[in-house]
Amino acid sequence: MGWWSKNAESIEAFAAVITACVAIAAIVGAKIRLDHNDLIQRQQSARDAYRAHLALAASQAEFARPTDACALIQSADGGAYSAHVDHLLYSAEQMLTVDEGWSTTFLDQLTPHTDYLCSAFAPYVPAGEMSKLMDQFRSESCSAEPAC
Repeated sequence: MGWWSKNAESIEAFAAVITACVAIAAIVGAKIRLDHNDLIQRQQSARDAYRAHLALAASQAEFARPTDACALIQSADGGAYSAHVDHLLYSAEQMLTVDEGWSTTFLDQLTPHTDYLCSAFAPYVPAGEMSKLMDQFRSESCSAEPAC
């Protein structure tokens, strides 16, 4: 019993250090878990947005692959067409923020809307992953003279 009494302060200090280390590990573990849950939630949200866009495109084929985007944007259905493209851009933004591998897919889906996206009527795309994709799309697809 003499050794325990003689070293009580050292043992208590060591126990306090161990307790602090366990508390820090628990905080780090909780942060990692929360970040992982956030990523899973953002991925699911992105998939839901893309799935919704695919359903929209299937139900409105005239907007998904317009024969004349310039005429369509200036018609009575112009607002609906613009909303359709905005929805595509939104779902692309969602997917690109959680997985970079979708760039080619969305570049392909933007192709039918080249005339509209290269025109003066094109929607504003704020800075972010979609902005980078739109810059790439416009550099590869837009001519010096816009069709609209």
